[in-house]
Amino acid sequence: MTSWLNELLTKDLWMMVTTRAIHIAVIFLGAFLALRGLRLLISQIIAPLTAGKALAGKRAMTLGTLLQSLIRYTVYAVVVMMLLKELQIDTTSIIAGAGFLGLAVGVGAQSLIKDMVTGFFIIFEDQFGVGDYIACGEMSGTVVDIGFRVTRLRDANGVLHIIPNGAILKVSNYTRGHMQAVVDVAVPVSSEFEQIMLLLEQHCRELDIELEDQLAGSIKVLGVVAMNTTVVTIRLLADTPPLAQFGVERAIRRKIIVALSAAGILPPPVVAEGGASCGDATQ
Repeated sequence: MTSWLNELLTKDLWMMVTTRAIHIAVIFLGAFLALRGLRLLISQIIAPLTAGKALAGKRAMTLGTLLQSLIRYTVYAVVVMMLLKELQIDTTSIIAGAGFLGLAVGVGAQSLIKDMVTGFFIIFEDQFGVGDYIACGEMSGTVVDIGFRVTRLRDANGVLHIIPNGAILKVSNYTRGHMQAVVDVAVPVSSEFEQIMLLLEQHCRELDIELEDQLAGSIKVLGVVAMNTTVVTIRLLADTPPLAQFGVERAIRRKIIVALSAAGILPPPVVAEGGASCGDATQ
């Protein structure tokens, strides 16, 4: 027994074990340094984007987290393969099996990959963000979450819509820059035009004061935008902060309906050009 142990614990064996232990330690140390260095590099790349407002802070952090995850798993895979090689374990069959498995998964998960790639570019290009009001296809609502696979919208009725990112082909964002509140007022063609214009100007000045915190400029009476033998359509326009345009439009309509009714100017029960209903004072 003792002789067998002596033969086993030879100098050559100890040298081999020590050498491999050192190699393994170097592999782990190299992986640790690579992860730290790449994490620092990513932070330095993402930080200026956040500071320069090219990306929102949350999007920049999401991108950084994604890149760090990809790099981390790549380093882990390289470390595992190097360890297997160091332990003299044949990796050829493992690589071949992983290749076939990856091919099968890739063919079966094309839509998943498409969703994730699209989600990456949505975040990277800052197409829209959490809290933005967007329209996507037949759905519209406020973005409550953006992931690399799906985007979640909550509409005005409180319904939560979950949209695969790969299905997002066209997006209209209502929360970037100033929006416009547009109100078309339909009045009978027989009405006194100058009187109506003065009336609208007067009440728009009042609305400028009442809606001061909801406006990005004064309400403008643009003038006639459509007319036919029975109806004249006058357009009012106002710049507003994002998402305030709907409330401003409602306030303008309410004010103008009351003002026209008080002046004895009632909208004719017909349809104006362009399909705009004149059953109310405004469209």
